[in-house]
Amino acid sequence: MTDLASSALSWPITVVSAPDMQAPLAEEIRSLVDAKVSDRPFGVLLDATPEQAYRIVCDSLIAGHVYLTLITGQAATADELYRLVQQIDWAEHLAAEGYFTISATGSTDALRHTGFVATRIKDAIVDQFRERTGTRPTIDSEQPDIRLHCHLTASGHTTLSLELSNGSLHRRGYRTDGGLAPLRETLAAGMLWRARWPQLVASETETGAALFDPMCGSGTLLIEAALRLTGLPQDLRVKRIGSTGWLGHREQAQKRVLDNPPELAKGVDKLTLIGQDIDIEQITAARANAERAGVDHLMVFREADAWKAPCPPEFEGKSHGLVVSNLPYGHRLDVGGDHEGEPDWSALTDQWQRCFNGWHWAFLLPEGEGQNWPLRYERVFPMDQSGIAIDMIRGSFDGKARREAPGPIGLANRLCAAAEQARALVDAAPFANRLQKNYRHLKKLAEREGWCCFRVYDADLPDFNCAVDLYRDEAGETWADIQEYRAPNKIDPQLARARLSIIVEQVMENLSLAENHSVVRQRKRQTGTEQYQKITQERLERVVHEGSTRLWVNLTDYLDTGLFLDHRLVRDRVAELSRGKKLLNLFCYTATASVRAAHQGASRTVSIDLSNTYLDWAERNFTLNNLKVGTEHSLIRADVLDWLEQRSNAIYQPERFDVIFCDPPTFSNSKAMQDTLDIQRDHEFLVRSCMHLLSDDGTLIFSNNLKGFTLSSKLLDEFRINDLSRKTLPGDFARTPNRRSVFEIRHHDDT
Repeated sequence: MTDLASSALSWPITVVSAPDMQAPLAEEIRSLVDAKVSDRPFGVLLDATPEQAYRIVCDSLIAGHVYLTLITGQAATADELYRLVQQIDWAEHLAAEGYFTISATGSTDALRHTGFVATRIKDAIVDQFRERTGTRPTIDSEQPDIRLHCHLTASGHTTLSLELSNGSLHRRGYRTDGGLAPLRETLAAGMLWRARWPQLVASETETGAALFDPMCGSGTLLIEAALRLTGLPQDLRVKRIGSTGWLGHREQAQKRVLDNPPELAKGVDKLTLIGQDIDIEQITAARANAERAGVDHLMVFREADAWKAPCPPEFEGKSHGLVVSNLPYGHRLDVGGDHEGEPDWSALTDQWQRCFNGWHWAFLLPEGEGQNWPLRYERVFPMDQSGIAIDMIRGSFDGKARREAPGPIGLANRLCAAAEQARALVDAAPFANRLQKNYRHLKKLAEREGWCCFRVYDADLPDFNCAVDLYRDEAGETWADIQEYRAPNKIDPQLARARLSIIVEQVMENLSLAENHSVVRQRKRQTGTEQYQKITQERLERVVHEGSTRLWVNLTDYLDTGLFLDHRLVRDRVAELSRGKKLLNLFCYTATASVRAAHQGASRTVSIDLSNTYLDWAERNFTLNNLKVGTEHSLIRADVLDWLEQRSNAIYQPERFDVIFCDPPTFSNSKAMQDTLDIQRDHEFLVRSCMHLLSDDGTLIFSNNLKGFTLSSKLLDEFRINDLSRKTLPGDFARTPNRRSVFEIRHHDDT
């Protein structure tokens, strides 16, 4: 055990960093001082001259705390700690009438409380002074002459240090308002180092470096980027030196460092730094922060929506630069404007790709979200932002930047590319022959009936267990929606994958589809609210026609496209019955039946569903056909079962409808039912509740997709019921006639 501070010409220095910032901190320190630097889990260690130590304190942007080790040794108990601390000659560090404060981290079996550790250290220091001089220094946590820090490991290895920095060095003094989820300054500096900002600046001295933060918040990244080039303001450099009453300070070394700040980077006068944010309050804060940091003359902040203004004109002609941002997540997820929920990063990165070709980029995302990022990235760096696990991903905008989409389109492309290898396991001929035969027949039928969307294959062959639907949009492009029915567990997964590869290849080849015009999704039994959840964000949305009605379909993002093709003739029937009449559409999904009816003259439609997602979709369908949602055409978010039960038990006569379309799922969670809705068990309740709302001469269209469904004989006695299951089955679904049940139900004439 030795008193390290007084026995060596160099000082043993510990520099603490934020989690996962050790490597950039070590690189930064090597750029500041010529010393051997060792990475540690908590930061770095080095032996530094006093001048080097002050250089790190004054000029490091990534360092959190800088400590000078006073002594190390074994101190697992209170007595051992006391004896270790007394080995230091405290008169070399602190005046007898001075002030000091102590912090501690870690614990041992005997030293479990950091407060007690600090107290025992204080006792050792005070007792030494009292025995030698009769006076003692005083604890003062507000304005101490020296700050001490003790760290203990579980085994009792103890390090007592003096803090050379004035508290945490992330406090630059320029940020008084950080906005929502502000980025810590040292983390921002480390991120910029990871993003190779210093190297970029060094390589662009002639034309000047460019940096763009499209969602800059309070401007921390831009300000830290500028400070990396200009250095910290002199008054802040002075304030960063801590333990000002320490008797061991080397004043000449301090003076040399303070009198010789780092040289300005070349090309600072040619910098182009721009930050924008949709929140004007954030922009106002960013401008004020930059002014306090003394770098406001180097940057421009403006209020702008990243999606509407992705490419500031100032960057035109700049072939190299860096796009960097702490992207919205958590509290910052509401990016404002027209963007609700998860932002559409694909649309934005596509624009950046065109604007910033040849630039580098670096973004902060929640941990693990990089796998959904639409651009290829070369590295991912784990980081920690105020206890939130985040990742920094880094890449470049170039011809290979766009990642293959992770959703249904990307899956289709990967499967098609693997088809050649799949032929070693699977004979493609049976599927190809059946697909060609079906398509020849159904293409003629579709042309005759005016279908733009139809099913061309539906698990015709047991080994090729999938459905294939074709969607032709109003622009004339055709897409294949391939829905794989999950293979039984007894089927070898490799074989099932090979079969699916063959399916995709043969669909693309035999149906003459353009590249990237097929999607693959896996069909399975849905549970809970799964049907409402997004499965990707590829946003392949198209407008298709059904008769004269225009409808939105989404071929990628959800479990269904927004249009049930097997209900085509059912929608025809609903629209026909509803002309000039009132329609109630229960479990309306995207309200395609309501839109069809309204477009063909229904006087009023009421559409009810539990999902906001689908009701928003429904409103888009109405708007697409120049139909206004409001009094005449209402969209209601409600649990249909609860809504029906309330009206069944109402003391007043509820509104009655001329036509009711009820197409429930095979299951649904509801307080009105036991556990979940069971169509076979509970359809009597549904039918009777609907008939309670049906006018005397009205019609209920009741359908469901439960295979083997049997209508209750009690209902057959109570109402006039006509089975339309076969009559409403379109020709493209004739190969699976038992897929759903459709009934037309009316009151008896004497009702």
